[in-house]
Amino acid sequence: MRNKINRHLHKDEKLMYVEVPSWMKFHKELVFSPLIFPLIHAFLKKISTHLVITNDRVIARHGIIGEHSKGVKFNNIVSVKVHQPAFGSIFNYGHIHLYTQSGGHSDLVFHYIKNPIKVKKVIEKGVNLNTSVKEQEHRS
Repeated sequence: MRNKINRHLHKDEKLMYVEVPSWMKFHKELVFSPLIFPLIHAFLKKISTHLVITNDRVIARHGIIGEHSKGVKFNNIVSVKVHQPAFGSIFNYGHIHLYTQSGGHSDLVFHYIKNPIKVKKVIEKGVNLNTSVKEQEHRS
């Protein structure tokens, strides 16, 4: 360390005292560095989580390395409910609960979905289309 300092001294200069900065100089780094990993985790979770609506079913998919998915066919969906907390109303997000014929609890829940009312309408449209196709097949 002294060698590096001595290179900057003039010929007749002598060191009297050397000090390094206090850790307080790095207070921003110390405060914000623990936030980096949660931010990276949140970002990866966001880009790897999907709500997929096809012409036959609704699928929840998440995961980067290990992938998990769960789907519910339209003909099994009994009702679709949206829960939109106060902040959800302000920032336009909510939770969508899909209820199936199997019971009273929600079988598939999508948390923090953008435009939850729009998504609910798309799912209900799929359920109604599937129901009308089923009724037409039944009549034939």
